[in-house]
Amino acid sequence: MFRGGDVLLIRRGKPPLYRAWSLPGGRVREGEDLKEALRREVKEECSIEIEVGDLVTELSYIERDEQEKVKYHYVVFDFAARYLSGKLARASDALEARWVPIERLSEYELTDKVREVIRDSMTLK
Repeated sequence: MFRGGDVLLIRRGKPPLYRAWSLPGGRVREGEDLKEALRREVKEECSIEIEVGDLVTELSYIERDEQEKVKYHYVVFDFAARYLSGKLARASDALEARWVPIERLSEYELTDKVREVIRDSMTLK
């Protein structure tokens, strides 16, 4: 999610990756379109309205426990999006939500994949 030269980051409030800085999103409900799900999740998590653009990438996230059993398995679809309206406020699943200037992203502990998605989506917003 972009607003001018800022990108929207959230600090995750639930596992997996509890307390990690990431991009907002969530689960798709049965019968829900991917873009509709993203709009709904961002509204629920951050209290803002967005316009969803093109698909940037898809990936699988698999986390295993000590016995190598699958603990979490998600298929993630990352879309470029831009802010439309609303006042940013942390809501349901996020511990924090903030607009971060692109040039200050190095101050945040982000996974390489999150950095890659942000970089790639900048050309699509």
